[in-house]
Amino acid sequence: MEPEYSPVVVDHFRAPRNAGCLETGEGVIRGVAGSVAQGTQFVLSARVVGDRIEAVRFEAYGCPHCIAAGSWLTERLVGLTEAELRQWRWRAADEALRFPPEKRGRLLILEDAVRALSEAWRKVIP
Repeated sequence: MEPEYSPVVVDHFRAPRNAGCLETGEGVIRGVAGSVAQGTQFVLSARVVGDRIEAVRFEAYGCPHCIAAGSWLTERLVGLTEAELRQWRWRAADEALRFPPEKRGRLLILEDAVRALSEAWRKVIP
């Protein structure tokens, strides 16, 4: 049986936004969660300018839902402060992308990547 994908998942999977990574440099932070060995991994890189995120890129290993979630997320993190980033939760992605219940664990890994990005921000950028 073919999995069902929401129109938003199909759109972001077919034309992912902000795929790749930002080159290491001033104001660039990185958050990683999951593992390829376990079947799902997200790598987020962001450029912080002042007190806000200016740009975000993602790399994802996993199913089409994972690719779509990473793409969707990058569009929402731009402009956030560290405090706003720290408050991001997986349910926002689930509401927009309508993940099947059995795949929601992947969104918890995405939330962990966002949390790791927030922690990197606090450590690296004063």
